[in-house]
Amino acid sequence: MKKEDNVDNCFYFDISKQERDSAIRYLLGAIIKVRSESNFPSNYYTYDEDVNVYLAHLLFAVSLPEYHEMAEPYLSTDTSDILRWVRATEDRTIRYFIFKVNADHLLMHTAVFDDLNKKVRQKIFSRSSKHHQEVAKLYYEQAAAYHKRIYRKRTGVGDVLIKLAQYFDQYQEVLKRVRREYFHFVTNFKDQAFNQFMGEIKSYESGFQKKSKLDRFLDLYGQWLETKNPVLVREISLLAGQLHELDPEFRFNPEKEFYGDGGYQDEKKCA
Repeated sequence: MKKEDNVDNCFYFDISKQERDSAIRYLLGAIIKVRSESNFPSNYYTYDEDVNVYLAHLLFAVSLPEYHEMAEPYLSTDTSDILRWVRATEDRTIRYFIFKVNADHLLMHTAVFDDLNKKVRQKIFSRSSKHHQEVAKLYYEQAAAYHKRIYRKRTGVGDVLIKLAQYFDQYQEVLKRVRREYFHFVTNFKDQAFNQFMGEIKSYESGFQKKSKLDRFLDLYGQWLETKNPVLVREISLLAGQLHELDPEFRFNPEKEFYGDGGYQDEKKCA
């Protein structure tokens, strides 16, 4: 894996490729649809289909708790905190990440969630929307600059970050209009994950129950083969019926096994 992949593809965590791809396709489609119906269609000022992809990945990432756990230690609404953290490290990758994750945070919380000032600590005065926009643009510019320093060349990610800085206001409006589709996605994505989890639990319980009953059935049937004890017949037959309900492929004919081909009536005649 290339170094750039390690730095930028940090949104996937423990999600299957199929789930991730399906989610991102849905979000990308919502972004493209909104843009096609607005005064800011894709490639309006410059080629920016790459920005659409970036935003779809970002929306998906923000729906995952792992993303928040990773980003939270580096987030602040106070620019002095950001600058202090950046100055505290010589690692360009960490500096890049600090600027990028805070720019993304400002974008999401001024566009999709619209709750930034509600989260501000009491010691910090509420800032205007214009202030957040200007700070986010600066962060995206700095992230792009550090990305270029890391790879010592122009990169696709760097180009996206520059476009986000240049047209931040327009992309902000796009995400505001995507908000409804996004919350619909988050609700269904979480429900789907929960339903999948419950399905796995149900499957596990069914498998455990089947194994437990099968072990008991084999133990009792083994005893019957050795002793021919008629007391065991009723419980063995009952277990056989339950196992057939759990697994229709399970076959056991009590009359044939216990009384021969003629069944129970022949057994009574012999008696």
